[in-house]
Amino acid sequence: MGLDFEISILAGLSPHTQTIQSPSVVIGRAAEADFVVNHPEVSRKHCRILQDGNAWFIEDLGSQRGTTVNGVRITERTPVHEGDEILIGPVSLGFASASGSAAPGPPQGTILFQQKPAIAIPLGKLLVFGRSAEADVQLCDPMVSRRHAIVESDASGYRLLDLHSRSGSFVNGRRFSEHNLVIGDQIQLGPFHFVFNGGELLRQRRLSVGRIVARDLEKRAGSRIILQKASFVAEPGQFVGILGPSGAGKSTLLDALSGLRPAEGGQILVDETDLHAHINQLRSMFGYVPQDDIVHPELTVTDALTFAARLRLPRGTPIREVKTLVSHTITNLGLSDRSQLRVGQLSGGQRKRVSVGVELLSRPPILFLDEPTSGLDPLAEFRLMELLRQLADTGCTVVCTTHIMENVYLMDQIAILLQGRLIFQGSPDAARTAFGVSRLSGLYEALQSIDPERLPAVELPSAPVKKPAESGFIAAKRRRAFFLPILLQRQAAIFCADLKNFIVLFGQPIVIGALVSAVTTDAPLAQFFACVTTLWFGCSNSAQEIVREMPVYRREHFAGLGRASYILSKVLWLGGLTASQSLFLYAIIAIGERGLPGYDGYRILGLLLLSFAATAIGLTISAFARSPIQAVMLVPLVLIPQILFSGFTVQPKDMSTPVLAVSQIMPSFAAQRISDVSFLLNQKISGDLVSDFPIPFYNLNDWYRRQTGERLRSGTIFTETRPLWTGFLSLGLWTLAGFGASWLLLARRE
Repeated sequence: MGLDFEISILAGLSPHTQTIQSPSVVIGRAAEADFVVNHPEVSRKHCRILQDGNAWFIEDLGSQRGTTVNGVRITERTPVHEGDEILIGPVSLGFASASGSAAPGPPQGTILFQQKPAIAIPLGKLLVFGRSAEADVQLCDPMVSRRHAIVESDASGYRLLDLHSRSGSFVNGRRFSEHNLVIGDQIQLGPFHFVFNGGELLRQRRLSVGRIVARDLEKRAGSRIILQKASFVAEPGQFVGILGPSGAGKSTLLDALSGLRPAEGGQILVDETDLHAHINQLRSMFGYVPQDDIVHPELTVTDALTFAARLRLPRGTPIREVKTLVSHTITNLGLSDRSQLRVGQLSGGQRKRVSVGVELLSRPPILFLDEPTSGLDPLAEFRLMELLRQLADTGCTVVCTTHIMENVYLMDQIAILLQGRLIFQGSPDAARTAFGVSRLSGLYEALQSIDPERLPAVELPSAPVKKPAESGFIAAKRRRAFFLPILLQRQAAIFCADLKNFIVLFGQPIVIGALVSAVTTDAPLAQFFACVTTLWFGCSNSAQEIVREMPVYRREHFAGLGRASYILSKVLWLGGLTASQSLFLYAIIAIGERGLPGYDGYRILGLLLLSFAATAIGLTISAFARSPIQAVMLVPLVLIPQILFSGFTVQPKDMSTPVLAVSQIMPSFAAQRISDVSFLLNQKISGDLVSDFPIPFYNLNDWYRRQTGERLRSGTIFTETRPLWTGFLSLGLWTLAGFGASWLLLARRE
């Protein structure tokens, strides 16, 4: 009885493996051959593999092109062993035992790392990949050579080398012999697919992803129909343009396909998976480039892309690999000579390329772009479209809206929208034929005479709806980046990019502190000015921050940035800057007044807490406002009541009960109470004390009377600290309330 063995087509034809259970097998082009290799350069009966005892042999059957084993052409019966490569014409075959004397091994398709099944391979100094059990990473399949490839590490990063394997090694669909790995590289060794994430190779069940099918999408804006029964399809690796006149619904369709603003009706399948039902799992596949360039103009190209990469990549990604990825992306964008320039100094086309580069960092299989060539000159437009063409050639599905026709020939397909209906989808050449125009630039004129209601609907291929695991899409289980430190570092980089920021920040407290010292020697009044100024610092510093960055936030939130991390970074950074200004102001006033009486520590702590409360209030204004100008106009409406209800300009004893109730919840009132206590604490009540600190005395006397029913008596020492701690607690609660309000308002604007 023969010993079972396997023959696999490794290269030259589509991969195929067949188990043989015969002691003699003829290989050739003829239909009657035992193993058919249908290639014109293979003879009808090319060679034969036969068994003799417990060994296998191969012999050529007089073929025209001959038979080669491991690179040596055979002329007589030759032994063949496990893992040998057999070349017949241009077709490469692999030979492997399937049973009998072959030692039992792990199932085909298994990956073993350190003798255990694995889907994540941590990289080290040197790893050997191959079919042999001696390999560091054993890939159990006959298409894999015994020693297939190695990954080695040096100071510059990880390098992948092919060890002259039979079936070859591929990165991003291209065969190579040596390749420096970049985050997001897709690697194929035999039938095994991996993605490099900076420190590991993660196994993927398939790399051909990015198919989009949309059926009967509908969207309304009030009574107006924007999309009506719109259907669309994009295959993996295609460059598809969505065209149509202004108001046709191009951006609406793009937003629906990306899940940014879902359609109200219809269905979208991404790799046969329902987008709306699995949006959180599928969103990691998408990159989205809006029409506006929304990269921080204060940062250099390198810094902007580095921060974007750190926000998008998993926590723990080596900084060395982040730098390699950023450098690789800048080179691909053609911006190597502009890498250290600020984004705001670039031309329109260069800024657009940076905006595209932000999304390329995470190497998404699907990239959406909204009018990427808007506002560009013809040369910049061509270069950007050429970049997108090259990106699609690497396997990324690129979908963009455009109204410019000059470079449409670079696209695989165009989808034409008219009055919310998708009336055509096909190649640019097919569009010319369908609409009877010699050049696509005449398409818009042809559309003016078309009634979309009379055109047949675009026919789409049928596809079953599957769950992500069934469709072959497996969402990468990534440890998300810890956003807060990255956001704080970016805030610092933006602030330090312009020396004027520093001058203005600390010039304000110097000027205001000097003016306060010049106009008054009254310590409580000076402290009141310090509190009001701190409120103004905090609100003005933060009132424009969120509304100004809303496009940036939306884009980064789409990529996974958490709302809480974003707001917390603003509270900490802007609150810290406001606190620095407040402390500097207090120091200037104290120097001008030659010292302030009472407890400085309590006043300073009150100013610090007031700084963060004012910042949180300003962020609430910013999240509420629709424009930076509107945010600026709202600041006085918040600050003036703080002055009126502080308890300094109008004392509590002169307030009606409802007005006092409102005052007591104000942050300025809490700051004033802290100030009052700091001046009177542990002081003996006397006429001189009342004369020196009239407002603190009357405020605390009124508080004491309301608490005990008695007044502060002369000769007693004031030791009450309850107003102090109540003030601290109130300011802390204002900070938390501002954070929560900003969080809720921002959620409504996402």
